[in-house]
Amino acid sequence: MDKETKNLIAEVSAGIVFFTMAAMLAALFVYPQASVFAGLILGMVLALVMFFSMALVLDRSMKTMDPRTVQKWGIISASVRYLLLIAILITVISMFSDRINPVALVTGVLGLKVGAFLQPVIHKIAFNKNKKV
Repeated sequence: MDKETKNLIAEVSAGIVFFTMAAMLAALFVYPQASVFAGLILGMVLALVMFFSMALVLDRSMKTMDPRTVQKWGIISASVRYLLLIAILITVISMFSDRINPVALVTGVLGLKVGAFLQPVIHKIAFNKNKKV
């Protein structure tokens, strides 16, 4: 991976972590239960793993010249990611819902979307900080 890609991965990851910390702060005032914090942390970990998986597939796809191979790997990897996510959600809901809040888990996973939306803002902050130094 080149430097720009690594920076992009770091920026989106920072957005995911920032969203999770903000959600934990809100949960501290709204619903301060240990299961909520466990759900948010597990959701953040799942969001980061899903994002890293996407980044690796996209990086590999950019190096592949065959469009059919790129399409096949994209479909397979997305299917595996979402099947694993559904399996984890079902497991948490059926076996661990007393220790891990399923709503908080889904909220943590949605940090992937928020991290992607926050990336331009984080990039501006990081770029201006590096420019001043």
